[in-house]
Amino acid sequence: MLMLLIDSGNTRVKVTYLINQFRQTEDLLVLEHDHIDKLHDWCNTLPEVPVRAIGVNVAGEVIAHKIQQALPASCPLQWLAAQAQTLHLKNSYQHPEQLGADRWMGLLGLSEHRQHPELPAMLVSFGTATTVDTIDADNIFMGGLIFPGVMLMRASLHKGTANLPAIDLRKSEVPPAFAHNTEQAILSGIIAAQAGAIVRQWKAVLDKTGHPPTIFVTGGARHGVLPELHRLLNDIAQVKGFDTITLQEIESPVLDGLRIYARAEWNH
Repeated sequence: MLMLLIDSGNTRVKVTYLINQFRQTEDLLVLEHDHIDKLHDWCNTLPEVPVRAIGVNVAGEVIAHKIQQALPASCPLQWLAAQAQTLHLKNSYQHPEQLGADRWMGLLGLSEHRQHPELPAMLVSFGTATTVDTIDADNIFMGGLIFPGVMLMRASLHKGTANLPAIDLRKSEVPPAFAHNTEQAILSGIIAAQAGAIVRQWKAVLDKTGHPPTIFVTGGARHGVLPELHRLLNDIAQVKGFDTITLQEIESPVLDGLRIYARAEWNH
């Protein structure tokens, strides 16, 4: 039996699958919203006809409908939502269902990556929006941040002003503290805003729990921010007397979470 796992994000859709409960595949389909129809052809190449699909969708009803239309007629699709509790993960949101389903499944996916579950863990996702979410040692979601992502910040400066250019954000280096040209100033400002918010949350978790959180990062826009984020975190860690902080990069925590959910469901 083959089950599809679907992560429908704001800009692209990721799809993978499980066969017979535990056998996972490395096959990963990534589609821009304009090319969702290609999902149909990809399904025809699979070793079995998918009998079911589960996923999360934050891209709206139109995209959800396009995905359903691209699936085989024999493959019903179930969109999952955040709950008060999913497996071992507990939700502290005032209204649990309001938490983004992708953020919720991403946190569930951390179970596959946490080598020190006795410590809190932060998941930083650099997508269309940047999100910073934290779970404690008891697997309780403590809360999180949402702010404009790297590309949204770039676009807002370019479109919202008369003279500021659309800069290249693909550079992965620590930007200067004192910029000497406009492009450099924009680059430094965006990266400082991204990294600064994450460092603020790292300190907030430390202050609340007494332990430095393990930091997991994901998302296509992360690369330009990581050098500065690593530098700032280790500056504050040194002041606090902690060892060097490493950033653990993971590619698809949402799909990891869907995999955990699917296996648990199969076992019941």
